[in-house]
Amino acid sequence: MKKLLLASTALVLSAGLAHAQAVTITGEGRMGVQYDNAGFGGTNWRTEQRLTLNFNVSVQADHGLTFGAWTRARMATTGWGVADFGVFTGSRVWVESNGFRLTFGNQDGAFRQVGASHGYLGGCGIGYEGGQQCGDSAGLLGVTQGQANAIPVPFGANRIGIRYTNGDYTVAASAQRAGAIEVAARARIDAFTVAIGYTDGGVGASSYALSGHYNGGSWGVGAIIARVAGVATNWSLSGSAQLGGGRAYAYVGRVFGANAYGLNYGYGLGGGATLTAGAERVGARTTASVGVAFNF
Repeated sequence: MKKLLLASTALVLSAGLAHAQAVTITGEGRMGVQYDNAGFGGTNWRTEQRLTLNFNVSVQADHGLTFGAWTRARMATTGWGVADFGVFTGSRVWVESNGFRLTFGNQDGAFRQVGASHGYLGGCGIGYEGGQQCGDSAGLLGVTQGQANAIPVPFGANRIGIRYTNGDYTVAASAQRAGAIEVAARARIDAFTVAIGYTDGGVGASSYALSGHYNGGSWGVGAIIARVAGVATNWSLSGSAQLGGGRAYAYVGRVFGANAYGLNYGYGLGGGATLTAGAERVGARTTASVGVAFNF
């Protein structure tokens, strides 16, 4: 009886370990000082820190199918006098086979996943936090589908997405109940990457963008032009280069009739940590930050 009990316990532990190997935790930690001339809480300056934990699950099924799932926990403080908060965001689950992936749940739409050739929608490259204004994204952040990251949204980020990848070519589509439908495509040809994205705007006007990027190894240049919500034609030109052991990045653009420009420098500290300082101005608003972020 004891031998049977020990054998049964060993089998249960082995099964548990096998499943545990399908679970990985990745994330980011960051801290820094931010400036915003628009001010909040009576000051233009604030300290900020954040810890993000991504819980990833992947299992290999029969018939070449792979199933996966994801959720995120985020703990942060804004430094504007707002108390710390910690939340689990909505989850997403997918099935993948032969380059096709079908995803249900909390996810970026097709435009943000595939519809830009570089950066996050062509931008968000200023600051350790990945952009306070993201003027280099040509105004697309406000009109495209994005996953819920900080505050749980029961229905807003729950959508269906399908994506197909074949080598250097990717196409995608996404839809949200009572929301927008998006389609996008991206292709890489040697050092060049080009992308196009479209959203019907849901209850609003449609938007679309065309972008391109050249990767020169130690340097790169990119451009994006977007017609946003039928009211503005926005654009940005950006470039990056290795400099002094780190990487410098800069952009200029036009966003909803306002001039936009920014400058950033990131220096790798090893171990996945980067010390970054950057500033950008969009119209009359100026933001800047200096801080450290590390990935794990």
